[in-house]
Amino acid sequence: MPHLAYIGQTPAEGPGSPVIILRHLQRLAAAGWRISIIAERGQDTTACRQAGWPVLTLPLRRVWWPPFRGRFPVSRTLRTWLLARECARLMCAQPPDAVLGYLAAHDDFYPEIATRYARRCGAPLSLLVHDDAAAFAPDPAGKDRLHRRHAWMLRQAHRSWFVSPELATAYGLPVAIRRVLPPIPAGRPQFSGWQAAFAGCPRVYYAGFIWPAQFPLLQRIARTLAGAGASLVLLTRETPALAELLRSDPIAHVAPFPTNREALAHLAREAAGMLVSYSDTVEQMPWIATSFPSKLVEYAQLGLPCAIVAPPDSAVGRWAQRDGYADFFSPTELAQLADWARDLRSESAWRRRSEPARHLAGGEFSPERIQTAFAAGLLRR
Repeated sequence: MPHLAYIGQTPAEGPGSPVIILRHLQRLAAAGWRISIIAERGQDTTACRQAGWPVLTLPLRRVWWPPFRGRFPVSRTLRTWLLARECARLMCAQPPDAVLGYLAAHDDFYPEIATRYARRCGAPLSLLVHDDAAAFAPDPAGKDRLHRRHAWMLRQAHRSWFVSPELATAYGLPVAIRRVLPPIPAGRPQFSGWQAAFAGCPRVYYAGFIWPAQFPLLQRIARTLAGAGASLVLLTRETPALAELLRSDPIAHVAPFPTNREALAHLAREAAGMLVSYSDTVEQMPWIATSFPSKLVEYAQLGLPCAIVAPPDSAVGRWAQRDGYADFFSPTELAQLADWARDLRSESAWRRRSEPARHLAGGEFSPERIQTAFAAGLLRR
């Protein structure tokens, strides 16, 4: 069976992209692939060890290597080339049939190593891209530097998997090597059902990280839901800014769970509906123009009604308009969100509102469908 080498941030349970990588690798392993991990140092390798995958690490340096100065392109190129050579040494017993990397917004050093190693060993390279790192850069020079470096890596790839069409077009890559792939969810064996408690005060959950720019809109959403007889619950880590929000508005808080499995179980028991929300405008959070919310894909698996409140020119806003998603509301349409919340209190209306999420869970957001597309693109045909 084929051998895949993954090079990058250690796959693990929890928030963010490491769990997305973990799910893809678990499904590949179940299909008979051999998996090898070349991981960043100092990260939790429990999930990889439990799966029986060898976890290898690269040396920090060799005494004969020149000093590393990351801000200088020549030094970075030389160091990633040397580390790619170390990858070849680690994999010499059985070179991989495919190489996988994740081009993260916060760091692109290991994806560059993966790119150079794939060129060295001749294996097809696949890169997953969930965010436009240039959108987080604080200055135009930084944006340009990141964009050029990432565009170079992506042009070397056999297949680049982008989380949205907007992100896929941002780098001007040939259509033949770019694909759109939603972040793979864990999946659930059955949907959540109606509960009599929803007729009283249905609880609407927002689950995930919250940026400061989201607080003003979340305040208005909380007040809108309260006026419709519902309540907003934030499942997120506590911060001083969040504590201030909780004191001033009708919002409840639940601390994050150790695993997504536990979070899903809690939501299945407690949530009448889910909320996906960003800021009022794209300018306040520039990355939402191309990023797609993984939590929408994840929580569609619950089969609960899901409201999206985001700018129409965000990636999720454009997706909702293309797909005709009924329960999308711009930040200026909170009166319609109130109608959605009132429907959660009626069993027949709740069932009607849950249908879009259930349709997505069995179609576009199906983990089996996502994995099939991903696995089919790893090898050259």
